[in-house]
Amino acid sequence: MVGLLKVRESSEVALKARERSEFDIVANILRWATKGCKKEAIIIGCSLSRKLVERYLDALVQLKLLLVEERSDESYRTTGRGLELLRFYHGLKWLLWGKDFDLMFIRILAELKKEKHPYYVS
Repeated sequence: MVGLLKVRESSEVALKARERSEFDIVANILRWATKGCKKEAIIIGCSLSRKLVERYLDALVQLKLLLVEERSDESYRTTGRGLELLRFYHGLKWLLWGKDFDLMFIRILAELKKEKHPYYVS
């Protein structure tokens, strides 16, 4: 029974990972490692399998987006280059999704201004 639960949990984790893009996964790992954390915290925080996290961590270290700190145990910290990538990632998300939200907000405000006596004018 315990084995079945572990298989079920790992398949649910794999499904969550497939729903996200690689770029989203990388940004999530970099975000978790901003202040430094161990591999286990990244696995749990990002809802990824151990195998997948190990692949991403190796690639991010090679790309110099993560730094391996070997104080007591291996912990990972996002480098300045990784922080720069996170900044661009969030800027891009704002351009893609925030812009639509802003246009919707402007449209709502324009409709309110067309009313003869809007609710916010006494």
